[in-house]
Order: sequence, then structure tokens, then C-alpha cells
Amino acid sequence: MKFKIRQIPYLLTFLGIFSAFIPDNSTPLLALENIMDINEITPGMKGYGKTVFTGDRIEIFNVEVLGILKNWEAKSNMILIKMSGGTLENSGIIAGMSGSPVYINNRLIGAVAYGWSFAKEAIAGVTPINEMKDTLLNIQTQKSGTSLTSNEWELPSSSQNETESTSQVTSLMPQEAINQGLNNIRLTPILSPLIVSGVDSRVLQKMQTLFNTYGLYPLQGGSYLSPANPLLEKETRISENTKLVPGASIAAILIKGDLSAAVVGTVTYKDGDTVLAFGHPFLQTGNADLPMASAYVYAILSSLSNSVKMASPLEIVGRINQDRRSGIAGTLGESSHMVPCQIEVEGTQKLKYNFEVVDNKLLTPSLVLMAAHSAVLSTEKMLGEKSVNIKLSAQIEGYEKPVVIENVFYELDQSWFSLNHIIQPFAMIVNNQFQKVRMKQIDLKIKVLDMRQTAYIEAIKVNKKQVRPGDTLQVDVRLKPFAGESFYQTVLMQIPEDVLPGSVLNVTACDAIYGQALNMGRSAGKYLPTNFEQLLHYIENMERNNNLMIRILLQKRGLTYKGEGFPSLPTSMLSIMSFSNQSGIGPLFDEVISRIPTTYVLSGNQTIPISVK
Repeated sequence: MKFKIRQIPYLLTFLGIFSAFIPDNSTPLLALENIMDINEITPGMKGYGKTVFTGDRIEIFNVEVLGILKNWEAKSNMILIKMSGGTLENSGIIAGMSGSPVYINNRLIGAVAYGWSFAKEAIAGVTPINEMKDTLLNIQTQKSGTSLTSNEWELPSSSQNETESTSQVTSLMPQEAINQGLNNIRLTPILSPLIVSGVDSRVLQKMQTLFNTYGLYPLQGGSYLSPANPLLEKETRISENTKLVPGASIAAILIKGDLSAAVVGTVTYKDGDTVLAFGHPFLQTGNADLPMASAYVYAILSSLSNSVKMASPLEIVGRINQDRRSGIAGTLGESSHMVPCQIEVEGTQKLKYNFEVVDNKLLTPSLVLMAAHSAVLSTEKMLGEKSVNIKLSAQIEGYEKPVVIENVFYELDQSWFSLNHIIQPFAMIVNNQFQKVRMKQIDLKIKVLDMRQTAYIEAIKVNKKQVRPGDTLQVDVRLKPFAGESFYQTVLMQIPEDVLPGSVLNVTACDAIYGQALNMGRSAGKYLPTNFEQLLHYIENMERNNNLMIRILLQKRGLTYKGEGFPSLPTSMLSIMSFSNQSGIGPLFDEVISRIPTTYVLSGNQTIPISVK
């Protein structure tokens, strides 16, 4: 059969119209399709969109253009549309539709990305495709050939200093629900369903504030599946020919293994191995390093407040490497770095949880916290007295020995305090201001005793009230265990040779909380690290709740300036600086400290003065 040259355009037009109704697995690459610029779009135009409502089958829904919102955000336009057809009549906008491509005259105009809270109709905002391409593809082209690791993740705002970024991570720990103003009708990115499995529902509720901050809709679902798994049920087996084509479901993997978590959206554009999706930011971290997977939709859960796709991630097919305001971009065939984690809970049961988590300074600490708390809740009682020992070991690339953070706690219920106390120092390491950190392994061991092991520091006595330089002082501390008899713990302390004669020394027996306060009050400069090694040393040597601390404060000749001691100043300089009107100058102190491990979580403090002959 022969065609004349003039007949070819008509054939191409026919093929373009026909392509909208081709079965999913035969959807043509968008590289072969036309794109419509926003200046060509006018109200009243009609078209269609693509998304997955069930399984992996891409379906069509109707679209009508309502108008153009020019410069609705700085340097950004939005196409306002009304959607209809399929389940949209009952469900409205669905969480998980983010990125659904929209076409007019078979030309791509953009991605469904925004909606209004509590809207009755499926009215959505579309991010123009040219804005997505200009932002995501240009940046990706500039960074081609660069291996993006977790060390290159950026904070949402480059203007934030390191202190602000650290506080941002630690503040992500669960808090009371905050009024988010949901009663106001406001334009927001369509929520992205965070499909979580293996995590207790009470933990998800506690993490709600964190998830809402990033526009995520937590939902308990199935675990990570693989199409190669012969045990995978027939109805959930994805077609072997299915790829991440426009309209297909896409998942960004956060956790995979015994626990899993993935954010589900829709593919907007595909050009070769490059995939664009979502149409709005995921976390807006800039450079990213997340596993990119296909996804399977079980059903649409319709709700008056927010309908959502019930889905599960399937096969990992590439890596998400860009997370910008106009969407996410990924590359097929590339792999991403994830951190192997193991959580072991020993108590009434002994269970291990093995999984991998994204290496990201914003998410990793909170995801490990979520996993750890869920592991404890699933094995131990929620209410009642417990003694808890928690040990976190983190292997950092470039360091032979792992960083170890360990402490013991007493709990009346399953609070977040104990785990927060361990995870927050870990977050300080991940978000430190000195160097980029790449995690290789995280191991968390939690031992729970179904009993109360606490003791109170009742009194302190010494064998002599006057000492000489170089003497050995015997300190007896009386401890009162809960529901037990008091007993004495004897500690021998060496008085330094260079102690000032005639001075008065305070001998203090205290717990970890009081001891930490003394540390910051007496020599705060020592606890403000100036390099990464000092930070690691500080974190690994944080006071432990089961240590009995005996401290003797010694006044010495000299002074301190901004936390640094100067014991050998000439007399003239010492005199001048002692009467200086400049801040940061203080007396020079030293301290003799002895730490005695006990089997109790200690509380209280006692002090007695002694004099130097």
C-alpha cells in the first residue's frame, strides 16, 4: 500500500487520536507526542487525562479548562481544570493522582498537581509541562554524569543555616496535633499517599504531624512486592511489559524490607530513560537519591475529606534524582543508596526487624524512630512499669568503628521520650555542620525488662572534712532503690596535687540529668564542638542514666575565655583580664569526676563541702 506525501499528516493525526485509546502497555512514548504551550490554552477547551484507578491499567478521564492562573506563585503559572468521568464523580480529586498527564487535542499540557481543601467538585490545578521540563530536565542535563549520593541532598531552603536545619529535624519528632487550618479553602498540592506496612497504627498517628508537614497521607497497606515473586497473587501480578509510561503509577521508596514505606504518584512525562512525575514537590530537597518503583493500585478509597489510592510498590526500576517545585525526575536503570538497618527487641519476645531506609538527613532519623517505636509496640506491653536499655550503633563511611549511643530509661507507658533521647543525637550527626555524612549501617538494640529498676540518691558523706593536695578521699553515697532497702556505694577520689590551699571544694553526687546541667554550666565551651570528631566524642560520652557521678569542683589559678582554659597566664595579663569588661571571661575551674555504673536508673543529687589545708 502506497501513500502520497500529502496524506502523511492525516495519517499522523489519526494515529495521534487513536493513541489515546491504545491499551496501557502500548502507550506511546511522550517523546513522540506534541506539547501545547500555556499561551495556546483558552477557557472552554476540552481534553482528557490519564491515570490508574485499579491495578496497572491506565484509564482516561475527561478534562475541561476553566482558566489560567498567571503568576499564581513567583514565576509559575497554573492551568485550572475540571475533571469528570470514572470514579471522579464520587471521589473527587484522589491522593495519588499527582502527576496525571492532561492532554488537549492530543497534546500534553501538564500534570494534575493541586487541589482545594474540602472542594465538592474535582477541580484541580495543572502544572504546565514546559515548567516541569525547564526545571527538571535542564537541571538533570547539567548534572548528567554526576553520581548523586545522600550527601548531596539539599535542605528545602538554602538560606537556612545549619542550626536551623538541625532544629528542623529534631522538631520532626511526634508532637501534639497542630491546627492546620483545614477548615479554610486553600490551594495546596494534592496529598501523596504514604503507603506503610509493618508499622503500628498508633505510631502512624503519632507521626501524623511530620507527614502532614510534607503533604503526605499515611495509609496502612501491603508490603513491598516483586513481580518476580511466584507467590504473588494473580490479580496483583503486574504485566511484564508495563513500564513507567505517562499515566502509570509510580512510587518513591522510603523503607523496604520487614517494614516498608513508599509515596505513590503518577508519571507525567517520559523521554528515553528519563521520567517526570508528581507535578509538585515531594519534599523539595533539590538533589535526591530515592529508589523509583512501579506501583499497583488495589482500589480507590473514597472519602468526604480526602479520597486516596490504596496501592503497593512493585519492582524498583530506577532512581529519583531530582525533587523540585515543579515535580520529581528519575532515571530508569540507575540504583540508589539505601542504609541497611536492623532493630532487635528483647523482652517478653526476641524479634529482629531487617530493612533498608533512605539515606537522607531530613527523613532518616524520623523513619528509624518510627520503625523502632513500632517494633517495641508490637512486642511489648503499652502500659505498666518498664526498664529499657537502648543501644544505637551507626557505621559511618570513612570511619572504622561505629558510633555508639547508649542509655537506660524507666517508663510507665510507651512514651517517645526514651527513643527520642537516642535518635536526636543520631540526628545531630546526620545534620552536622562540619562534613557530609554517608551512613553504611544502623543497628538498634532495645532490651525491655518488665520491672522497675530505679534508685534515689539519698545522702552523701566523706571520711574527712579537710584534705591535703594529693590525698585520697572516701565518698559514701546512700542509694534508695524503689521498694528496697537503702545501701551505700563507696567511691575513692584522688585530690589533685595542684589544688589551691585554703580553697573550699564541693563534692557532689548526682544523676545524669543534673550532671549534664553542671557540664553546660561549668564548662560550656567543651560541649560546643568545633569539628566532626569532637561532635562524635561528645555524643558517645553523653551522661548515662545508670551512672552514679561523683564530682569535685576545683578552683585553679588562671581564667577561661569563651570556654577555653588559660592556666599559665603571666600575672600581669591575669590581672588585666580579670578586671576586663569584656564578656566571655570567667574563673578557671577543673573537675575530678568518677562515674560508677549501677543497675538502676538514678535520680537526685547531694553536695557536701570540704576544705583544703
